[in-house]
Amino acid sequence: MANQTEIFAKINDLVIEGLTKDGLNWFKPWKGGQANAPYNYSTKRYYNGFNIFMLNCIMKSEGYEHNQWLTFKQAKTLGGNVIKGSNSSEVYFWQIGYLDKATGKFVHPTKVKSIDTNERLADGRLRYHKTFNVKMYRVFNIAQCEGIQADKLEDDVQVEHETIEVAESLVKQYVEKQGGFKITHGQAGAYYNPGKDFVNMPHLETFVDADSYYKVLFHELAHSTGHKSRLNRKTLTEVAFWGDNTYAKEELVAEISAMYLVGLLGLDPKDNDSNSQAYIQGWCKHLKDEPTECVYAMQQATKVVEYIRA
Repeated sequence: MANQTEIFAKINDLVIEGLTKDGLNWFKPWKGGQANAPYNYSTKRYYNGFNIFMLNCIMKSEGYEHNQWLTFKQAKTLGGNVIKGSNSSEVYFWQIGYLDKATGKFVHPTKVKSIDTNERLADGRLRYHKTFNVKMYRVFNIAQCEGIQADKLEDDVQVEHETIEVAESLVKQYVEKQGGFKITHGQAGAYYNPGKDFVNMPHLETFVDADSYYKVLFHELAHSTGHKSRLNRKTLTEVAFWGDNTYAKEELVAEISAMYLVGLLGLDPKDNDSNSQAYIQGWCKHLKDEPTECVYAMQQATKVVEYIRA
């Protein structure tokens, strides 16, 4: 597994590469709905993380018309069947819980409230250790099933996304440490208000996928770290007007910070690299010395990530 230095170096290369790349166009990753992101046909919930990349690749290589998936059991429950001889695809789900050192068993997140995380063993060690657990499920594309009609999704249909535990945990940890800071949902757009010290986000279900939601949220949280009560970053506190050079520098810091966090958590937002490159390229047009400003932004972004994860 790549370490933080390797992840940051890879992202830095992408940023510099994007400065001279032609044909980049940034797209807003939230809207009414999305017809092509992979989701579970039975639960209507979108897959996230690496599952998106894998299922998209399988869909394209096999020529499936719909990006709708379900387990063998779900197909049976819905009155259908998986066609005999069909090959399954694997999806993985990460859970944050505790390893019980006394039994060697994983304590599911829903059961955490029933244990004392400060309990110690006879040798003085803590009994419970916070850790990750990975569960694998086998799924089939709707085209591999019979007796089940594929959903016809319109562009304005919203489908429920599941929150990503590892990302949600980081966000909650950060918010709890900040006095008076909050995250609101519902107002138009994604933005940070430094005067009132809050971040507004579109609702999760309006995004192209859950990973994209967290990337945008990390971008806005990065802005919030520049508040005078936190890192007191001049690119946030000394902005004269929207779009000036200082504002442009701050946007670079926020986007690279979001890229770092996405890389560290293993998230995979739709068109992640090219969309970030387009965003950064757009703001670099306001700056004279683009490479130098990007290096500065990378340095500041490292501080942002350390602050958010502290």
